Amino acid sequence: MVGMALAAIDMAMWDALARIHDLPLVRLLGGSVKPIRCYGPVGFDGEEGSARAAERAVSRGFRGVKAKIGYATVKEDVNVVRAMRKAVGPDVAIMVDYNQCLTPAEAIARLRVLDDEGLVWVEEPTLAHDYAGHARVSREARTPIQCGENWWGILDMRHAIEAGASDLVMPDVMKIGGVTGWLRAATLAQANNLQVSSHLWPEISARLLCCTPTAHWLEYADWWNPILAEPLRVVDGIAIVDDAPGSGVEWDEAAVQRYVV
Repeated sequence: MVGMALAAIDMAMWDALARIHDLPLVRLLGGSVKPIRCYGPVGFDGEEGSARAAERAVSRGFRGVKAKIGYATVKEDVNVVRAMRKAVGPDVAIMVDYNQCLTPAEAIARLRVLDDEGLVWVEEPTLAHDYAGHARVSREARTPIQCGENWWGILDMRHAIEAGASDLVMPDVMKIGGVTGWLRAATLAQANNLQVSSHLWPEISARLLCCTPTAHWLEYADWWNPILAEPLRVVDGIAIVDDAPGSGVEWDEAAVQRYVV
């Protein structure tokens, strides 16, 4: 929690600096506004529920969807993926997330089956900080392995990359160290030719991906929309980053007051 609090302070300071200079955060950081593609969330909802959720996301314009899997058998995992594919068609990106629920051996066995499903990535198949285990899975699998949401700071990321634990990276701005930590992560990813996606916090993450040379996907969630004055706009699956000064996050003070206890 201390790390997340420090990340929040870091983001607030960058926001203040951008406002002082009357610049959007993207421009202050030397980036430029560009289209950032988003994927929509699908829960741990079984075949029918996952297919419906994926279909709803695509109907809203998302070009990718990510489902939670890790059912009792690999057959169930595959059935969920195939149900989603049938629902969204061949052109929508599908990612899956195991949320650390497998051993490396189990992950390797399941990926031997899932490798033929055309997945964009398989996320955290085993324990987040088992870098050697993830490296084993990565070596055996054809589908890219995605990790990063549980890296606490740039050293975690460096150790994971050095171990060969992830084919793609997905830092969480609140865990990696705020804006400053993200910039370090983006530089490290570029140096290792790794594509960068975000984990949650899309309002700030969309802007940081605009400053990331190897930007890949934005994970979209609308959890904060009820208390934002101007929620992040997503049109046809693309995050629209505006040119307002600062980080672009403005609270709806009246809405915030409704949640005060």
